[in-house]
Amino acid sequence: MGKFVLTVVVIGIISYLIGSINCSILISRAFKKDVRDSGSGNAGATNMARTFGTAVGVITMLCDFLKALIPVLLTRIVFQDHEYWQALVCFSGFCCAMGHAFPIYFGFRGGKSVTVVGMTFLVVDWRCFVVGISVFLAVVLLTRYVSLGSILAGFSGPITMFFICRGTGNRYFAVVCLLALALMVLWLHRENVKRLLNGTEHKFKTKKS
Repeated sequence: MGKFVLTVVVIGIISYLIGSINCSILISRAFKKDVRDSGSGNAGATNMARTFGTAVGVITMLCDFLKALIPVLLTRIVFQDHEYWQALVCFSGFCCAMGHAFPIYFGFRGGKSVTVVGMTFLVVDWRCFVVGISVFLAVVLLTRYVSLGSILAGFSGPITMFFICRGTGNRYFAVVCLLALALMVLWLHRENVKRLLNGTEHKFKTKKS
């Protein structure tokens, strides 16, 4: 039991530190700006697209995907024969998302972790990713509210995992970690939720490259 707890702690620390490498901030500095001082103030791909253009937003998203891939895929490879491998991957994704949202290298002020959540879904089970991206795209295409699509896609993860995950202990640990991710996404979008309820949320538009 002690060894398992230590393993979980190590996974959490490594995932958080890697997640704290915020690609939005680093890329925006190439333009001699800090993306957190522009647009919504969020250090994420959506605000990068709004501020610097669609191409830069896409590059940022891809970089964030690759960043998140490192800890979650490494966790899967190392523990793929473990009973709780899916739960451990979900925990790694949660800690990576915490790093992305509260990066230790950038004053604990980062992004909203949506890209990290997507990569976690993909690595833990491709069906979670397919459901999540489908929900996200459908909502954004119909409403043009990225925030609403992100929130609903986040909550699709624990629901999907509950029905597809095998092994009682692994299932509930994984579902709890994904639910924690969804609640984090919701909390990070709390201002967006207020604007959605007030009818003042901005619809997605990009700056032309």
